[in-house]
Amino acid sequence: MNKTNLNQNSEKQPSNPLNTEQLTTDLRPPKKPAEKAFGKYFRKVEVDYNNFLGYRATTLNIDGRYVSMMMMGSFKDMHHWANGAMAMTLVFAIFVPQLTWGLSHGVWTIFTPAYDVFVQILLTLYALREFKKSKKKQVQAVVCDRKTGNVRFPAFGKNPELVIPFDQVELYVGSVGYSLGSGMAAKCIVPTMYPKAAKWDFQYAVLVADNYDQACRYWTLLTEFMDKNKPIPYGFLNAVQFNIDDDSSAIWEGTDIEKRYPLDPEIKDNYRYVYHSDFEGTVDYPIEEVAEVVAPFSDDPELLAKNVERAHQLNLIL
Repeated sequence: MNKTNLNQNSEKQPSNPLNTEQLTTDLRPPKKPAEKAFGKYFRKVEVDYNNFLGYRATTLNIDGRYVSMMMMGSFKDMHHWANGAMAMTLVFAIFVPQLTWGLSHGVWTIFTPAYDVFVQILLTLYALREFKKSKKKQVQAVVCDRKTGNVRFPAFGKNPELVIPFDQVELYVGSVGYSLGSGMAAKCIVPTMYPKAAKWDFQYAVLVADNYDQACRYWTLLTEFMDKNKPIPYGFLNAVQFNIDDDSSAIWEGTDIEKRYPLDPEIKDNYRYVYHSDFEGTVDYPIEEVAEVVAPFSDDPELLAKNVERAHQLNLIL
């Protein structure tokens, strides 16, 4: 890539780049173990290689270097506007009979009985609060960086930014109903260490899977992905290819969910083609490019060579 293209791409990069390299140093252990903090209906997700190829990432953002897991608590909730609109509808539903009564019995009778007016004031205040919430753009994500091996938790609530190695992160799955077999599954990315400045332990609820078994398969692939000396797991390849074709990064940081960042030039150069369905081998892919796709961040040439051979034999990563 020439200097002109690099300059053009650097101009498109966000002014506040993502920090996944500077580890948080001032740390403390959790105030309460996760098992006690969550309760008996949450289970720690384990790595499981029994169904390694049975998971396809379709709703997650994965671009070859980053995996972005959206924090459910940071979404701009579109229901806020609907709640506000419903409240104002009730206000006017009460006001119309008041107005009709006032026109026939005197204008001051509009404000009687007093409890109707009190209810209208409460509904109006509630609607204003909901409309204000609906304007917030605060979508954030927990980001895993394949190159550095670190996980970045954004500043959220009263907790500052947290950057720790991937091996200091765990995944727990439970249900919203806090009962076995009922309620929508809740997934929580749990740091094993927190910044000392954090007011409390914050569990980062993310969107990764619908049930425990699926969460195990996802956690297995993410564990493989975060090892830069291994190929990108098959279940992530389709998602990686989508971002490359779309020239969009997996990073969503502190903005509206629809705002995309351009793909990092290093990823665009190294991951030229990562997924294909030519299982019959009718297309002749250049084997010399396989190394760039399998593990471009690898610093172990022997392991890299084994991975290239494995990828070529499986006809999965080229």
